[in-house]
Amino acid sequence: MTRRVQTPVRRLAFVGVTVVSTLSALVASTTAATPATSDDTAAERRVVAQPRETMVVIGDSYSSYYGDRHSPYPGWWATLATDLALDPVVDATGGTGFLMRNSDCAQTRFRARMDTIRQADPRLLLVEGGRNDWRRCDANGVPVESTRTQIEAAANEYFAELAVVWDQLGRPRSDVYVVSPWGTSKPRKARVIRPIIEAAAEAHGFTYVPTRPLTLAQAPDGVHPNNEGSRFLRDQILANSDLLDRFSRI
Repeated sequence: MTRRVQTPVRRLAFVGVTVVSTLSALVASTTAATPATSDDTAAERRVVAQPRETMVVIGDSYSSYYGDRHSPYPGWWATLATDLALDPVVDATGGTGFLMRNSDCAQTRFRARMDTIRQADPRLLLVEGGRNDWRRCDANGVPVESTRTQIEAAANEYFAELAVVWDQLGRPRSDVYVVSPWGTSKPRKARVIRPIIEAAAEAHGFTYVPTRPLTLAQAPDGVHPNNEGSRFLRDQILANSDLLDRFSRI
């Protein structure tokens, strides 16, 4: 699947509200009242609804294979963004990660997507990945198995660069949340890779959100969530983080 950036339409609503009040002053005369002046009447005011803030998602097929909340297969990020009253921008490519560039070795790693973050200048950033990093592409463009050292180096390089970009945007690092979802496939790889991602994220001041592995009922192929799995992943992210405390719900 090719890389995509999904940017929802933002709406800017203008609501005009007119409030008119007339103040009448009684005078000593028993037959007349002084008419209200222009100062006694409130001026017409326009209330402008500001566009919603943005949530960027950088990820792999756990994010790229799914649509917005109105699609037949809404992604975990779509329902999460609705809960947090944020507009999602998704830059995700199946098969990629901190180290891996897809099985054809022709796609981008996460580090190549910093421009999406810079351009969106989001209120919140979700980095989702790690599942594909048990492999890497060698010098000949052939997928081979990764070592622990290579995964650690790739994760640390990514988060170090992200820290620079995020600081340049003037955002607190507490607004970056990292998640590494997993299914039932390759559980031994999960026990190696997920702690590496957690340690690298936290070493650079970002928030790692633990999630339970998806069951076969939630990810029938052992990897990709169905609708139940996407809802479960959303629920896990909310339950194991402070997002609901920090963001308004619709």
